[in-house]
Amino acid sequence: MARTADMVPAEIRFRLNSKGLTFADVDRAYGLKDGTARKAARQPHIDGELAIAEMLSCSPRELWPSRFGVGGKRLKPQPVKNYTDPPRLSHRQKQRAA
Repeated sequence: MARTADMVPAEIRFRLNSKGLTFADVDRAYGLKDGTARKAARQPHIDGELAIAEMLSCSPRELWPSRFGVGGKRLKPQPVKNYTDPPRLSHRQKQRAA
């Protein structure tokens, strides 16, 4: 069954960590600016996407299907929704409950 949703950044980090790697290791291995791989996990960045996918031995389309069209070609320009950060954990939950 084909994956329909993008892989969440935490899952990408887990897969890298299981190989003994970090986003910083990906940046260094491919000569990318610091933080590029980390940013690519959340928002479109072609160089970061290619580096992460190669380190995980898969294609960028498997990790981020929303960034690619039906024919497998990368969307250009990217849809606006691809630039919004997914929700993160909330802080101070106990104070709100009180």
